Amino acid sequence: MSPGNRRKDFRVDISLHCSWEALTEKEVELIEKGMGRSLFEKNECDSPIDEIMRQTVPGSQEEHWYRSLQLINNKLDFIIDQIFLESSDLPLKRDKVIELSGSGVKFVSHRNIPPGTFFRMLLVLPGTFLFQIELIGEVMRIERKGEAPVVAARIVEIDEAAKDAIITVVFQKQRQEIRREKLNHGGTK
Repeated sequence: MSPGNRRKDFRVDISLHCSWEALTEKEVELIEKGMGRSLFEKNECDSPIDEIMRQTVPGSQEEHWYRSLQLINNKLDFIIDQIFLESSDLPLKRDKVIELSGSGVKFVSHRNIPPGTFFRMLLVLPGTFLFQIELIGEVMRIERKGEAPVVAARIVEIDEAAKDAIITVVFQKQRQEIRREKLNHGGTK
C-alpha cells in the first residue's frame, strides 16, 4: 500500500493497461446534470449469461460454470474491442495505470491532459470477472516522474460492479505485498 494514504479507499501501486479519451463539452454537461452513467459504452445491456447468473443458486456448481462462461465472454468482448480499436481512427490514448483505488487512478500519459479535464477510461483488470472496466474520471493534478507526466484523477462515475472489481484487485495486491513483506522479514514482526 502506498504510504501517506489520505483517501477513504486504500490505494496500491500497480501496472495495468488502459486507454482513455477526453470528453466533449456536451458529455461534460451530462456529468454535471448527474447523467454521467449514460456515457458508458456498455450501458445497461446484460448478456444472456448475466440473466442466467441472477437465477442460479449462489455457491452451486451451476453458478461456477456460468461464472466461467461469463469470464470467457468478457475476455472475448475485450479482444473484439481491441481488434476494432486497432482498425479505427478513434482518439483513444493507450497508457498505463500505476496507482489504483476505489476512488481514483494515477496513470502515465503520453499526451498532455490539463487539470479539470473529464475523460472516459477503459481499464484492463485481469483476475476479475469483468476483465475490463469503464470509468469516468476528472484530472485533479499532473505530477512529473521522468519524461512522461503522471495524471492524478478522481473517479467521477463508475458502475458498482466495476468498483467492486477495483476493490478486489486492490485487496489482492495488498495481500501479495503483505506476503512478500513477511517472506522478506522471515515471517517475524
